[in-house]
Amino acid sequence: MKIALVGSWAHDYCEKFFSKSLEKLNVEIVPFKLSDYFKGRFGHFINALPLPSPLLYRINRELMESLLKEEVDVAFFWNCNHILPSSLQRLREKNIKIVTYNNDDPFGSVIDNKKPLIHFFQFFWYLSNLKLSDINLVYRPQNIKEAQGYSSSNCIIRLFKPYFIPELHKETNVKLNKCLTDVVFIGHYEDDFRLDCIEYLCENGIDLSLYGTGWNHLKGSKLIKKKKIVSVYGKKYEETLASSKICLSFLSKMNRDVYTRRCFEIPAMKKLLLCERSEEMLEMYVEDKEAVFFSDKLELLGKVKWLLANPIIINDIAEAGFQRVYDNKGDVDSRAQQFLEIIRELQYD
Repeated sequence: MKIALVGSWAHDYCEKFFSKSLEKLNVEIVPFKLSDYFKGRFGHFINALPLPSPLLYRINRELMESLLKEEVDVAFFWNCNHILPSSLQRLREKNIKIVTYNNDDPFGSVIDNKKPLIHFFQFFWYLSNLKLSDINLVYRPQNIKEAQGYSSSNCIIRLFKPYFIPELHKETNVKLNKCLTDVVFIGHYEDDFRLDCIEYLCENGIDLSLYGTGWNHLKGSKLIKKKKIVSVYGKKYEETLASSKICLSFLSKMNRDVYTRRCFEIPAMKKLLLCERSEEMLEMYVEDKEAVFFSDKLELLGKVKWLLANPIIINDIAEAGFQRVYDNKGDVDSRAQQFLEIIRELQYD
């Protein structure tokens, strides 16, 4: 099978490692890298808008030339907000199967009137293309019903969760007594209760390290004023998680998340996951046995104090979480296998 993987290719944990897993399953990958076309901080966003754009037409023209020349069997569009319906229609005429996936929340941009209108335009082409898709993969359970409103009646819609990459997210040898900090959070700032929770931990004497984007623009936070908050990626990201006793995770309200990549990556590194509670997280992990959950800052502080006072429990939960995330087949190779199984459903529709 020959599959074109059309996406940004700017983040290794997305297209790069997923394609490597598909290749292990004897799939030939034809990459088409949208990141080659965009320059500047806002180039990717601006060129996703439904406006006449020479670059937009160039992308679609060169995409068609590449995919038709390669005679691919399947075109997998990963977070593609720059592909025109006319391009997908041409692929359908050549009997090329079309798979779409977006791990952002394009449907939330439509139904949540709290979001700026610009968010809807960002996903305009993606939403317009769903009616031409043979398979539409969605990130969140609630997206399944939402996608049905945009898809054709014979489109296969399946949940496609995030994953961890064993090559990157692997067991650490850092012992608890050698950890550099008690609690770490790596993630973006969002106007929910995460700042309140983090400040509350610090005010109560918890040793916490903070990394990510958006924090330095805040005003009035004593925590943020103390030092510049930086982002960590790649190997530095894994090393930062490994050097903390407890790894904190919040769920984005803007994206209506019920889990995140970190909910798979942290346990895979045999680190303790302390995550905001959701029904989906409770289905994946046994609370206080395989992961620890909280719903407000008071419960969060209580859980942190309990864990820090019981290092054996931290190790036990981290060990059990590690086993669970593998038992649940949360790794990238298992996702690639799931992907191919969904594609094979097209042969029997």
